[in-house]
Amino acid sequence: MCQRVMTPAIDRGKKTMDRISPHTVRTMMKISEEAEYSFRMATESAHKGDYHRALEQIEKVISTDPHLAMAWHEKANCLDELGRCDEALSSYDTAIKLDPHHAEAWFNKGLTLQKMGKEKEAYQCMNRGVDLALGR
Repeated sequence: MCQRVMTPAIDRGKKTMDRISPHTVRTMMKISEEAEYSFRMATESAHKGDYHRALEQIEKVISTDPHLAMAWHEKANCLDELGRCDEALSSYDTAIKLDPHHAEAWFNKGLTLQKMGKEKEAYQCMNRGVDLALGR
């Protein structure tokens, strides 16, 4: 399983990631009730540590609307927690392609890259995420 490696500076940046971005709120308003329910179930399962179940739920969301960056981001988080880092990176990339201003996706991609030993790329992604979260 991949382990998140955090430094004090990264911890401060992570705290900025805990806010729900305005883009995510706008996107949530546009999705179907079924997709919203599946997304909520996925995040609840992930919060409980049941990443396999969360992944099943998030796949339902993606099959309903494959253009939701937040769904791809959640999928990436689950894959990362399951130790499937290469797949997680691919899902983070999809989230970022769909929403280049998705701060959490940039930051978490950096954390995954860091765990894979790709320090320079990790640093660039985490910095991009923090900059976006701070409106820079």
